[in-house]
Amino acid sequence: MRALFVIHELALNGAVTALLQQVRRMRARGDHVTVATPQLEGPVAALLPQFRETGAEITRVLDLKGHDIVVGCTIFVGGVLQSCVGRLPTAWWIHEGRVGVEILLGRPQGRQLLQRVGKLIFPSRITMERIWAPLLVGLPPERVEVVPCFVPRPAQGPPAPKRPNRGLVVCVGSVYPRKRQVDLLRAVAMLPNAPLDCALVGEFTALDAPGDDIVRSDPARFILTGGLAPDVVQSWYRAADVFCLPSGDESMPLAPIEAAAHDVPVVLTNLECYEGVWRHGINAMIYPVGDTEMLAWYLRMLMQTPGMRTRLTAAARAVPLRFSEQRSGALFDTALADAIAAFR
Repeated sequence: MRALFVIHELALNGAVTALLQQVRRMRARGDHVTVATPQLEGPVAALLPQFRETGAEITRVLDLKGHDIVVGCTIFVGGVLQSCVGRLPTAWWIHEGRVGVEILLGRPQGRQLLQRVGKLIFPSRITMERIWAPLLVGLPPERVEVVPCFVPRPAQGPPAPKRPNRGLVVCVGSVYPRKRQVDLLRAVAMLPNAPLDCALVGEFTALDAPGDDIVRSDPARFILTGGLAPDVVQSWYRAADVFCLPSGDESMPLAPIEAAAHDVPVVLTNLECYEGVWRHGINAMIYPVGDTEMLAWYLRMLMQTPGMRTRLTAAARAVPLRFSEQRSGALFDTALADAIAAFR
């Protein structure tokens, strides 16, 4: 297969990481892969070296010649993908949840593109059925596919450093308001006497108030790592006693699955996308978005109850198995092959 992927950035986030994994897999079996991006510098080009290491062609020029299919990654490349429809088989790999729907509601051309593109790919069935369904009305079922992103097995290595005799709750993800990391900071701050530190691992954009004040009040306890290479992120999973993703919107984030693969208990918000994967009290603890008091209670309970941590992590080991390279790769290949066949 000769695939042309179009993406607006190569930053340290889930969509780019998912693309990188698929590119590595395709290149390993000998596929020709081109990744088209704008001119990138700074944090938005953080994973550019890893893409180059795969042997994929990296270009700023959109040239359809010599390719079997164009795959647009994220809703932000809709304009580019629009120009490819009818000229080559197309697929739109959508990673966004409600924020993506809200953006397209304000873009008539984007809504029209949903009806015209050869194949739509979503990361979870719940995301497609509960969040995107209103924009997919009238679309033939065979035009929509669910392909879970895959999570590689954890690599061996040392943990990130942490203070002795203290627990560590880790959140992995770009730091900005939709991720609601301020809720985690507030919850940990509600436990002033607990020997518990908090690390926010990810590129920093902004924190809602009073996030900055909380971090400044005790920088040894509240850690902002900034953007880190994937192998360094793994060291923070190894160091973690609890993982928490307090987001207000997601489609199917990889970070909780990665944490589970490292045997770290997971705390999540009650987002629709988690249904059927994460179950409260079974393989994760789940609380209402923004309820920092409940989050603080769960953190205290997990730190003080080793048996509960063990029970949750044991049940969560089954989750990464559903996001294997073999399964995800086969589904992804089939979706692209179907789009190519339908175009012909």
